Amino acid sequence: MKSASLSVTICTASALLVCLLISSCGGSSGTSASSVGNSPSALTTQINDPVAFATSYSNPVSVYSPPTRGSGIAGTLSPSDLKVHYNFPTQYTGSGQAIAIVVAPGSSNPLTDLNAFSRYYNLPQCTNTNPCFTMIDLSNAARVSPSNDWAVEIALDTQWAHAMAPAAQIILVQAKSSNLSDLMAAVGVAVRQRNVVAVSMSWGALEFNNETSTAYDGFFAQYPNIAFIASTGDTGNNGHNQIYPAVSPYVTAVGGTTVHSLNLPITGSTESAWALGGGGPSVLETIPAYQNNYLIASNDMTVLGANGRRRAIPDVAYNADANVSPVAVIIKGLWQGVGGTSEGAPQWAAVMADFAQYLQTKGESYQRLLTLSNGLNGLLYQTKLEQAGGVSFFDVTSGTDNTSNSACILCTASKGYDEVSGLGVPNVGILFGHF
Repeated sequence: MKSASLSVTICTASALLVCLLISSCGGSSGTSASSVGNSPSALTTQINDPVAFATSYSNPVSVYSPPTRGSGIAGTLSPSDLKVHYNFPTQYTGSGQAIAIVVAPGSSNPLTDLNAFSRYYNLPQCTNTNPCFTMIDLSNAARVSPSNDWAVEIALDTQWAHAMAPAAQIILVQAKSSNLSDLMAAVGVAVRQRNVVAVSMSWGALEFNNETSTAYDGFFAQYPNIAFIASTGDTGNNGHNQIYPAVSPYVTAVGGTTVHSLNLPITGSTESAWALGGGGPSVLETIPAYQNNYLIASNDMTVLGANGRRRAIPDVAYNADANVSPVAVIIKGLWQGVGGTSEGAPQWAAVMADFAQYLQTKGESYQRLLTLSNGLNGLLYQTKLEQAGGVSFFDVTSGTDNTSNSACILCTASKGYDEVSGLGVPNVGILFGHF
């Protein structure tokens, strides 16, 4: 995720550039000086033998064995691992829907890498006969600086959105630059694309004075029928590092978890809050009605009392730990292990594409349902509160994201809503079954 001006972990809101929120393995590919969270959660070794994988997509010589071993390449978590873990109904694939992914320029060929990833995991290829990938390049193929190359982010977002909604169209909108104004302009292009049900934004700037203006919050408020989904960051909660657009009340903020075991059901021993997942109270946004009403109705006074009635993030969570439970992507023909809250935003966007298809089969309109709920967050919080027909979120009740040097009452996951894992991680099938 990218933020205002760029150093390794600090983003200054005045310049309004954006920090890439991604944690990766095996070097600086796409996550150098502009990366937030790269060093603390980087894997210590390349995920596999790059020479073997430059010429073959069969079984590589693995040199990495993650603590939570999945069925993916080199023991990483595969699409099928996460689909089972989060209870994705297999009959819904995002057919007829589009996911827009907004990024800054990268140096890779996204379609080539996407199809290589898809071949390995037996996913549909995006071709002329199956046009499931479109790229809109607002940078006009501008030269990409090695210090601000979004190739890793592009790979993670496109490949894993496709993995979880393989029949949806992926629309990659590449902004003119990593300036926040250019990224917001790209979001403006994204919402005008046909059949877009969700916009994934794995980036953010430290909060800034006019984020509540018509140019920012006002923009998102115009589109309650589209799900805007943003990562919360990879630097934990130090008390003053919340980022925009995740903190916007019109955006669904996705925090991070560590998957310790693929066993189900999810409990504190199988999944916990990721230590570097962003979360906490906004500096400038007041608490929105959907969040305030939920906390009052669920008799959860801890958050209300401790955060000064400010907007709390995240809203939801997803696997993010690059060290313990990584996923893998292909970048320029080579595999790399990755994680970070950037992983959750495109996969939650895929959940929405699958959800829109599900609603169509029920004769319901996704856009109508979101509009009636005043956006996706209104829908999610109300669904969590009702819990009729089953638990639509697996509650994450352990772990902390405190990266400050002091005690933090809002930095520990607990039963119910918390500012580390939000409402929890998705129980997708049960969530769909509410509607």
